[in-house]
Amino acid sequence: MKLQLVIRRAPAKAGLDWLKQGWLLLRQHMLLLAMFWLMLAVSLVGLVHPLLAVVAALLGPFLLAGFYDGIVWAQQQKPLTLDLLWQPLKESSHRAAFIRLAGLNILLSIPSQLLLAQQVPLWQTGEADLLALFALVAMASVNAMLFAYAVPVIYFLREQRLWPVLQASFMACWRNVPALTVFGLVSVLLAMTGPFTMMISWILILPWLAISFFLSFREFFVLTPARPDEAAVFEV
Repeated sequence: MKLQLVIRRAPAKAGLDWLKQGWLLLRQHMLLLAMFWLMLAVSLVGLVHPLLAVVAALLGPFLLAGFYDGIVWAQQQKPLTLDLLWQPLKESSHRAAFIRLAGLNILLSIPSQLLLAQQVPLWQTGEADLLALFALVAMASVNAMLFAYAVPVIYFLREQRLWPVLQASFMACWRNVPALTVFGLVSVLLAMTGPFTMMISWILILPWLAISFFLSFREFFVLTPARPDEAAVFEV
């Protein structure tokens, strides 16, 4: 069955609203804190060995979907358990899409990683290549926009085709640059408290930001338009 996927444009101040709502959710449902750090711990295992890095990358979309599902349960005032984090691994409906997504993410990250490895020695000797730096920023930005909302589009909107998923994620970011910029600037300011607190503040700040970012997905994506003049529509 074809669904009409609508991407709404949010006002710039929405970035602050997500942060406010995200803080309230975290404060009321502290298990989200444990879910986030468990998810992050699994991803950090990938730093031990290249093979484990591939495994962690493949698990990433599943665990992120479980964390996002926990946020939805918290919004609905349902009881949370850590089992929610692993639930997407048990569901077959989106398994192939998540594996393809993780594989594509790894593939698209290779050029920027190679360029970074080439440029780091030059930066250390003060021979920075501004064109290479611009290319790195551009590649990182495009990749971030392509994958920012890919997991929730697959998991919650049940779209299994990668191109519509990536297109929807990119367009959601493109249409909402003001709101995401406000959110990003405040996020950077919050993250800058880390060095002054021996990174202790990050224990709360990082899951708070992750929850708040998911709330942007809940605002951007709908299946029916609020008003035709404020929504970009895709047939999915």
